[in-house]
Amino acid sequence: MIPIIASLLTTLASNGLGLLSSAIQAKGKEVVENTLGVKIPDAPTPEDVAKLRQLQFDHEERLIELSIEKAKNDLEGFKIEVADRDSARVRDVEFIKRGTTNARANLMFFFAVCAVAGLVWIVWKDQGINEYVKGIFTLVLGRFLGYLDNIYSFEFGTTRSSREKDDTINKMAKGKE
Repeated sequence: MIPIIASLLTTLASNGLGLLSSAIQAKGKEVVENTLGVKIPDAPTPEDVAKLRQLQFDHEERLIELSIEKAKNDLEGFKIEVADRDSARVRDVEFIKRGTTNARANLMFFFAVCAVAGLVWIVWKDQGINEYVKGIFTLVLGRFLGYLDNIYSFEFGTTRSSREKDDTINKMAKGKE
């Protein structure tokens, strides 16, 4: 069912039906169909697309409301993530105030670095390794690189350019160029 919905969303978005696509992403196809009182085909024909375009125009306000609900849900999820990250940073500040380090975090970082180094070494050193095993190692390697990315993002912020953008925004807010 998910590939059908993905195909439908792609078709809708590529035909200028972004509001309808966004509403389906936010609430699900069945909810949108019930709200609008119309069955949306899984593989719309050009005639269906024309009808859906008119439907989107007729129900634009309700579709925008559904999109706003999706944005609010996304924002709430982001707020929860930021609060979680902030509480972890507060915990690290408390460690520093006590003159200790977060041994668990350091151990997890060390393990991730060792796993990445070990996996790279195995794939590089053993030229006769089975391609399927190499694929699994590569998949696991990617996961551990993702862990390292999260650690660096937590410790140093997402990117330097984000910090520069924040500085620019703060200057603009204060009326400086």
